[in-house]
Amino acid sequence: GGGGGGGGDQNQRVSKIFVGGLPPEVRDAEFREYFAEYGTIVDSTVMFDNATNRSRGFGFVTYDSPDPVEKVIRRKDHRFRNRIVEIKKAFPKGNEGMRGGGG
Repeated sequence: GGGGGGGGDQNQRVSKIFVGGLPPEVRDAEFREYFAEYGTIVDSTVMFDNATNRSRGFGFVTYDSPDPVEKVIRRKDHRFRNRIVEIKKAFPKGNEGMRGGGG
């Protein structure tokens, strides 16, 4: 049985996920196809640098409900091109509890 408790926003139900650590070759089509196995995708995008047109190594997927997100999060070994990627719930701007800037 799962351990309870441990606050934090990860218990909040959202229909969007953040995917990090993507290999640079991964494009939108491949990205979407992979996550479509878990549910109906409303929107998906791999983030690219406009100047160099290179992948920034992360992307977002929005599903039509929070259920597919729970399924995706439960799995810990999502892979693209043999590289394990990091998946987190993506919270609406303003309450995502990120510390410090990235980049």
